[in-house]
Amino acid sequence: MIEILKNIYSFSFHFLPYSFVLAFTGVVILLISNIAESLKKNSEKLRLAGIFFLLQLFIFAIILVIIQTTIITKIRNEFIIILKNPNTQIIQKDQTFGKFTSAEIKIELQKIKESQPHHSGTEREMQLVLLTNGKTYNIKVAQDEYDKKEYWVFFDKYGSGKSSEEIGRIKSEKFK
Repeated sequence: MIEILKNIYSFSFHFLPYSFVLAFTGVVILLISNIAESLKKNSEKLRLAGIFFLLQLFIFAIILVIIQTTIITKIRNEFIIILKNPNTQIIQKDQTFGKFTSAEIKIELQKIKESQPHHSGTEREMQLVLLTNGKTYNIKVAQDEYDKKEYWVFFDKYGSGKSSEEIGRIKSEKFK
């Protein structure tokens, strides 16, 4: 299901520039409809077409946001299910935030919540390897640059090999 949504999102995202062009065309049509109104020529039809072209951008953007939010929510839920599996192991590649057992890291990562966007980035990061059912995934936990108790969680399962995707954030007293 997640792969299908990602494919729909990726395919749809390529149409975003065309949507902007249509919206610009809508603005131009609305301007022309004002001129046509003074000439008493089909101004109402032009105005409706212009409004439609302008609104399609907002509708398209809302659909893309809904798809992206759904994808991230499904990935986060799947991530939590993987962490709850007793056979899942987490291996630290580095000890940036301290040395922990697999069970300790699993407990901290299960605190993951939807990320509340704010104007900050990350600084220090810890690389983890998640082993489950014969599959290996990379996890990156990065500390927020301002809130030192907030950590961003990145998971590469659906990143198409290019990058990890932020799937949420945790608050942790354990990581240092």
